Amino acid sequence: MQRYLKRAIELLTDLALYGKKNPSVIPPCHTKSRISAPERRYFKRVSPRAVGMSASRLTSLLRSLEGEGRANIHNLLVIKDGVCVLEASAPGYDVNTFHLSHSMSKTVTGIAVGFLIEEGRLTVGSRLMDIFPEVPFTDKRFPEITVEHLLTMRTGVPFSELGTATEEEWTKTFFECELKFAPGAEFHYNSLNSYMLARIIERISGVSLTEYLEERLFAPLGIDNYLWELSPEGCAKGGFGLYMSAESWAKLGVCLLNSGEFEGVQVIPRSWILRSVTERSVAPESLGAFNYGYHIWVNRTNDEFLLNGMLGQNVWVCPKNNIVAVANCGNSELFQGSPALDIIRAHLSGDIQGDSTRQDIAELKSAVQGFFRRRHPVRMREPLRGLSYTLRLRSRAPYVRDFDILLGEYAFPHNNKGLLPLFVSVMQNNFSGGIEKMAFERRGEELIFICTEGGITREFTVGIYGFKTHTVTYGGETYIVNVLGEAMEDEDRNPVFKLEFVFPELPNSRLIKFTLHKGGRILVRMSETPNEKIATTYLTGINPVGKGGFAMGLLEKKLGEDFLERKLTEAFNPRLVGISTAQEGWEETITEENRIAKENADASLGIFSGLLSRFLGEDKSEREEKERRGFFGLFRGKKQEASEDGEQGNPDAPDGDGEK
Repeated sequence: MQRYLKRAIELLTDLALYGKKNPSVIPPCHTKSRISAPERRYFKRVSPRAVGMSASRLTSLLRSLEGEGRANIHNLLVIKDGVCVLEASAPGYDVNTFHLSHSMSKTVTGIAVGFLIEEGRLTVGSRLMDIFPEVPFTDKRFPEITVEHLLTMRTGVPFSELGTATEEEWTKTFFECELKFAPGAEFHYNSLNSYMLARIIERISGVSLTEYLEERLFAPLGIDNYLWELSPEGCAKGGFGLYMSAESWAKLGVCLLNSGEFEGVQVIPRSWILRSVTERSVAPESLGAFNYGYHIWVNRTNDEFLLNGMLGQNVWVCPKNNIVAVANCGNSELFQGSPALDIIRAHLSGDIQGDSTRQDIAELKSAVQGFFRRRHPVRMREPLRGLSYTLRLRSRAPYVRDFDILLGEYAFPHNNKGLLPLFVSVMQNNFSGGIEKMAFERRGEELIFICTEGGITREFTVGIYGFKTHTVTYGGETYIVNVLGEAMEDEDRNPVFKLEFVFPELPNSRLIKFTLHKGGRILVRMSETPNEKIATTYLTGINPVGKGGFAMGLLEKKLGEDFLERKLTEAFNPRLVGISTAQEGWEETITEENRIAKENADASLGIFSGLLSRFLGEDKSEREEKERRGFFGLFRGKKQEASEDGEQGNPDAPDGDGEK
């Protein structure tokens, strides 16, 4: 088993099995250093009637998206004939806030390759090893890899996104891989192919990828609100990590629809777009309705093409109807096989013409204003009405006294849970060190939530009548976060409190539910969207065959089938039990909980030692060396860490009367 896969297992087991506070296997590399800047609207907003389009069809589109439980839409823009006929955002989101695009980034990297080729500085036949002659390679077939193989996802290199959280030298690891097949033989989607293209662009141009694209693409399209994350090597990630708003992506989509022309200027070479939207690789039908061109997905049966990123990021282009549709989502999906995309295509790829009555327009406006509000996990209160509130003699948004019983501070045993969604923490290698305390305070008419993680305290004003916006920093990463709270009762009329943390720049959000119990205890249940379904998909990439697979079978026999998946589900949906610091003897209670947790952790360590080493395919000398160094998998080191740091939370902590 290659090192990056072993490290991936190390990361997952440290995270899901041992509850390590900071399970990183490499030093953090924080490059999201700023938040989205203000951005003006570009596209003119018009009634669909202005372009002869049916408003009722757009209303049906919105209602169908809301009715599809697997579709979690953040932003939706529909551009028809160069104008915007539909703009809809879920609560907490906005089409002019940049949003992480994941693999839609690949198309932008592919366009940069097209510029280099147009300038005569590169060809699709250029060999990777000729551009990086100093990097040693392992597989004898590596010299066959060309720029075209990178563009069409046919290199055969297995080092993928999973390894980016476990390796610092991405280029070196890429070249060290044993190929899965001969270059050009098969289609195997892999973001590290795009990363190598980014490395090629920077090496040949002598500037960063964003600098190279600034005067050629971003400035001509009027895109100035963007950010591209960097690898540990200091290069733009290429295949992912680009933040742009839905409106900016719509500009690029319109430019591609118009064969590279934007506002009368040929921005992207027409010939390169034609080459890019020509089918080059046949993708498995399980991935969706599109095959692959040059870093653009192309429909199998018509002229539609697609920019696609995981978790539901899409720019869909339909030349037949002169439409570009942009969707930012938080869906539990990796590729373009998407219920949300299917709904968009079903409504917009056929006959979209039709008369729109005033009633049709009014219904569409109502659907836009209420978009996804019925499905929202936390309900906003309506501001109070009446003359005294209108004249501001009384606050239209006063503090809600239902929160009074929640006020106070609560302490928690050692854990590795955080407010930042787990998916983001893993992708960004950015762990908070575990929640130590939570508190609620009333300040005037405001409810304040205070959370201490890893020794750092952050305060959030909780919106009750609408989201309250904050800027927070985790490690070196800075995010916008919108916070909304609700006090409610469960089916047994027990008070339950909910907080929603929307990160409008990300596909991910966090929901926390609080329930009070006797003895000053508080039960905290956390979940996130997208959920654990997206994580279990990645596990298929590290399930080995041979002796590693045999050892995995032994682990499952000992601990139950799919035990790692179950542990990941728990990691994505954790339960914490805290105690009020106003409760007498609370410190002794926390100390006792930590002692019990350590005993449980120590008792379970021996179960995994030999079996997990066999799972990793390690021989005796490797195990002995790691044991001496206290490195992963050899649990003498793990016990020492647990003893020094007390990092293991108690999964069996009592919760008073139990969950209601």
